Amino acid sequence: MNFKLMHFWKNDDGLATLESAILLPMMLIVLMGMFDIGQAIIINQKITAASHMASDLITRKISVDGTDLSDSYGLSQLVIDPYDRDALGIDIAGIKFDEDDDPEVKWRYTRNMSADNSIPGDASGLGINGEGIVSVTATYTYSPKFSKILINDITMTERAFLRGRKNSYVRYEGDPDDLGSGE
Repeated sequence: MNFKLMHFWKNDDGLATLESAILLPMMLIVLMGMFDIGQAIIINQKITAASHMASDLITRKISVDGTDLSDSYGLSQLVIDPYDRDALGIDIAGIKFDEDDDPEVKWRYTRNMSADNSIPGDASGLGINGEGIVSVTATYTYSPKFSKILINDITMTERAFLRGRKNSYVRYEGDPDDLGSGE
């Protein structure tokens, strides 16, 4: 009896199969997780580029209208390709600084997301009376393909603040009080 137990203990014929059966699922999970992380990093770089592109296009002008804002949203969607364009949200705001150097949102264009209400607080200190900046917030909700079981959707947000190239404040065309709405 003791001989059979020792023979079984020393026999390693099926050891490689057993190790593979244990390690293969873990290796597949790691591989799929690395794919999802790689996709998330690429998308994050793309929404950074999308927010910068939209703000760059807006700040090239002295004043903008609804068509300009809509076009900048459309062009930022092209940056997201080949990923889902409809998952991109954008909030473009024209900010002007008052006599106390406090930022005030004068016009706004928001698509596929809610307005970013933290903009005035984050823009504080970026200008003085009469100056202005354009803020573009871009969001993208990434849904992992393989790691969905372990990781929920990831919402990425990027914001760009730029000053106008030709003048510091970019007006909304057709509205003397700069209170235009692009929605």
